[in-house]
Amino acid sequence: HLFSALHSAHSQLAIPPSAHSYRYVISLMCQSGRHTDALQLFDQMTDQSGYFPNARFLSFLSGSCATAGLLDAAAALLSKASQFGCSIEAYAYNKLMGLFIGRGRVQDAVALFEGWIQGRVYSPDVWSFNVVIKGVCKVGDVQKALELVERMDEFGCSPDTVTHNILVNGLCRAKEVSKGREVLRRLQRDGVCMPNVVTYTSVISGYCKTGRMEDAMAVYDDMVACGTSPNLVTYNVLINGYGKAGNMGSAVAVYQQMILRRCLPDVVTFSSLIDGYCRCGQLDDAMKIWAEMSQYHIQPNAHTFCIIIHTFCKQNRSGEALHFLKKMNMRTDIAPQVFIYNPVIDVLCKGGKVDEANMILMEMEEKGCRPDKYTYTILIIGHCMKGRIAEAITFFHKMVETGCSPDSIVVNSFISCLLKSGMPGEVDHIMRIAAGGASSSWKDPSPAPLFFQCNQLLCSSYLQKIHRPRNPNYCSASLVQCEF
Repeated sequence: HLFSALHSAHSQLAIPPSAHSYRYVISLMCQSGRHTDALQLFDQMTDQSGYFPNARFLSFLSGSCATAGLLDAAAALLSKASQFGCSIEAYAYNKLMGLFIGRGRVQDAVALFEGWIQGRVYSPDVWSFNVVIKGVCKVGDVQKALELVERMDEFGCSPDTVTHNILVNGLCRAKEVSKGREVLRRLQRDGVCMPNVVTYTSVISGYCKTGRMEDAMAVYDDMVACGTSPNLVTYNVLINGYGKAGNMGSAVAVYQQMILRRCLPDVVTFSSLIDGYCRCGQLDDAMKIWAEMSQYHIQPNAHTFCIIIHTFCKQNRSGEALHFLKKMNMRTDIAPQVFIYNPVIDVLCKGGKVDEANMILMEMEEKGCRPDKYTYTILIIGHCMKGRIAEAITFFHKMVETGCSPDSIVVNSFISCLLKSGMPGEVDHIMRIAAGGASSSWKDPSPAPLFFQCNQLLCSSYLQKIHRPRNPNYCSASLVQCEF
């Protein structure tokens, strides 16, 4: 109504709206979510009425558009600041670039930044560079990050601790750990901007992820010698690194040192220790750590349950796996995940307990956890092993209907089982389904009759394709040792 009144006054009574009237109506439109109308009225205000916004109003309109998701419109407004004679604070530009990066539009943010500084639209500050450097590091473009750090001096900016932390973390994540450590050494040597626990931990984490635990500990010792106290993240990174390297003696030593330094462990600490013991096959020690969690009043999370359940399944201890699955399901704060259910269904089928496997499937579906390709593959082969072909066929149909595309190994193994069971009619049906588009990944590997293909070779191939130790999406190789 206000917009109509404004337009009527302008066109019929030849009364030009004031700048204040325009700003007031545009503000109301933004508050009611009518940003497109607000932008149209803004253009009318500047192009037809000749009113230019002040810096405060332009910042408001740009920020409102950005919050509403109209990032390009917000950027266009800020780009016109010099045209309107406005000097807008760097904060507005920095916030908008951060929103672009948050939406995954890193290249657009970089282009805007470079366009703005080249056109002298605004003078970037340290935060401006930190926002853009973090963005390019996020997408792995550490070379661009290094270039941006070098350019800071042109604008009277000096990299601060945050800048160096972003850069070191980006280098280490890009597996350029040596360069990250060189930056750390330079900071220590120059003494202008001293590294903190975040800087050291980033380098330690980089070494741990590449298995270079001696180098990781060297950086840790250097950190302590320089008077920087390690924090919870530092200890967790080291414990996890030693656990993955199979060196549980050192992992426990770090854990004990952590306790002595009065740094309380969290669920990540215990999960890393449990995972390390499970990797080494020391399940009894893993269970001791599980029990120790309660002393610190820490509840296991989905990842902790996943580690324990998978390990019991690998050891064919279905009873214990089911026990922990039940404990997990009693927790309302843990959402069921298909990669936790799959190994349980696997170990049950492997042990011939297909009825129990079916019950677990029903349970996960009732909880809103959708079966995936691996779930159906396990059930199809598991029911074939028990000679329950009709149910295997039902699962194959459900697999296709739910959009899970069976691969050639699954199809050919299933066909081989059908032929062995004397069901050539079903073979033809399955082949037509697989070749008819429901499974674009399936191809007939040979014109030779499938009956004469070696089932053991199929099973061996299947093993190599989908059995991934420690991978949540694995299917046990024993499932495909068909006994026909």
